Amino acid sequence: MTFAESLFLLFLILIAAAAAYYYVQRRERTRTIPVSPYAEGLRAMIDGDRVKAIQKLREVVSVDSTNVDAYLRLGVLFADSGDVARGLKIHKSLTFRGDLTTAQKVEVYRALSEDHILMNDTPRALEALEHLLTLSKKDRKALERKVELFTQTRNWAGAFDAAQKLAGLGGPVTPHQLAVLKVLEGLRLVENKKERDGRINFREAIKFDTAFIAPYLYWGDSYIREGRTEDAVRIWRRMLSANPAQAHLVFERLETHLFDLGRFSEIEQIYRALIRSYPQSVHAYAALSRFLDKRGDRGDAIAVLMDGIHHNAESIWLRRLLIQIYGEMREANHVLELARDILARVMKAQYEFKCSGCGYEAQEPLWLCPRCGKLDTFNA
Repeated sequence: MTFAESLFLLFLILIAAAAAYYYVQRRERTRTIPVSPYAEGLRAMIDGDRVKAIQKLREVVSVDSTNVDAYLRLGVLFADSGDVARGLKIHKSLTFRGDLTTAQKVEVYRALSEDHILMNDTPRALEALEHLLTLSKKDRKALERKVELFTQTRNWAGAFDAAQKLAGLGGPVTPHQLAVLKVLEGLRLVENKKERDGRINFREAIKFDTAFIAPYLYWGDSYIREGRTEDAVRIWRRMLSANPAQAHLVFERLETHLFDLGRFSEIEQIYRALIRSYPQSVHAYAALSRFLDKRGDRGDAIAVLMDGIHHNAESIWLRRLLIQIYGEMREANHVLELARDILARVMKAQYEFKCSGCGYEAQEPLWLCPRCGKLDTFNA
């Protein structure tokens, strides 16, 4: 065989090898990769096909009892399909297994708690969550669930404890929410004739949110029930500086009980002090004006309302009180002047048309809103 013939033969061999390699690779690429029943079950769950998902996951557990995730998902599917008892039975059976990892145990107890919630069995749901938290103390989802369940059952102490732990983990809990739970527990205690324990909760609530008015109000009320009026007035006066914007909620209490103490004259001092520190309090101006009017100092009452309007130029309420006093004095000119002022503030000079989509205002009805581009949205 000549060198040229040998070279040609080698060339043919290389071409044949390349063709064979290409055929094998193409065959591998086109070969159908089998999909496991577990993967099919997960896909069916994603697609929302519960019937198929249950069927495939049952196939999985029938041949592989070690697939804990398949058991878990199967139980959830039964519960979501309305067969909660069956889902619960599957999840409960998993708690007796000794081959579970800690992470798997956590998910089993989480699933159990959800099953019990669906069955309206809150005590057992909480019991499952307690088991979960002994395994994973920093599980935020479990703590959030505990707060929800304790709140639903009005167990304020339990809700507070879980919420405080959740807050320590950076959960969505504010100091104000903790204060609210403390107040609710305090109210529960005083309803059960445990006034002192209730007041302790009110005091602790203030530590979480010093501006929260509820603990001051109820703390003082508790003192009143025990005949400790001086202590009640002291607590309520603390509230005036803690939250001047809502101080008016304690005015009636202060007036009533300072009168009982024979110290009604202090009311004027309280209102004037509040006005000096917080001139935005239209309630303080109104209360002081009423106090002075009852005392017979009508001129001072009018002066207080005028000063209040000066510091709260948009207040319709103070103008209304001023109209009432002028009306009783038969000062028609002042009443008319104030009435015109109020009307000018509450009514526009002419009717305006407003887009129901975005609120854009126009002087005439439009059929295409220039702001949001919607059709026929202006009121006729």
